[in-house]
Amino acid sequence: EQAKKARHKRHIVAADEREKRVTAEQREREDRVKWSAMRELDGIEEMQRRQDAMATALAKWNDPREEQLGEHDYYRDRQRWWRHRKAERAREIELDEADRRQQERDDRANDKDAAGAAGRRDMIEALIKEIPSDPKALFDWPVKWQHVDAALIQSKIEPAVRKRLTEYLGSEGDDSSVDELTEYVATCIKERKRPQELINELEMVLVEEAPVFVARIWRFVVYESEAQARSVG
Repeated sequence: EQAKKARHKRHIVAADEREKRVTAEQREREDRVKWSAMRELDGIEEMQRRQDAMATALAKWNDPREEQLGEHDYYRDRQRWWRHRKAERAREIELDEADRRQQERDDRANDKDAAGAAGRRDMIEALIKEIPSDPKALFDWPVKWQHVDAALIQSKIEPAVRKRLTEYLGSEGDDSSVDELTEYVATCIKERKRPQELINELEMVLVEEAPVFVARIWRFVVYESEAQARSVG
């Protein structure tokens, strides 16, 4: 009888340990997905910023005027400019290589090969270029809502919304208010509300920053819906 009780106790302890291990592994997987979503969002916005900055610079560039002024290093000291450009390009290549290695490590962890990673990255860059930065054009983009399901909202969009709200509210927003606003935005997305409706509601909290915040989130929603539709991911 005592041996039977001892076996029973060991089984209970073993079952508890398995449950804790499974819970920990599940939590770790969820964290990886959330961090992946954050990294993806940051990458999208950084690439968009670079494209916008380059487009702005090229639109304003006047070559004869710049040469006459001689303020730019290229015209003032071309050898210095070339050395600086080579060093800058070397850093860009180094960063690209580090990003590629990280992507390969991530893909190996997800049973993907390096070739698939390179193809995925090209598809991501092409998709990002398609998505307009102008708010009006962005808000008029036909979101593929059939691909924006509850799982996508919970795993990717909600973490992105929470992160951006924390950035905007800073010390003014406690965890409960951020959670409440995150849930509200997620609900609006589930209900497929228009961006302007979100702006109108969030202006009470974010004031003049509400349009910029909604545009950043909407760009992510558009991206994720297109990525799912095109199997980019």
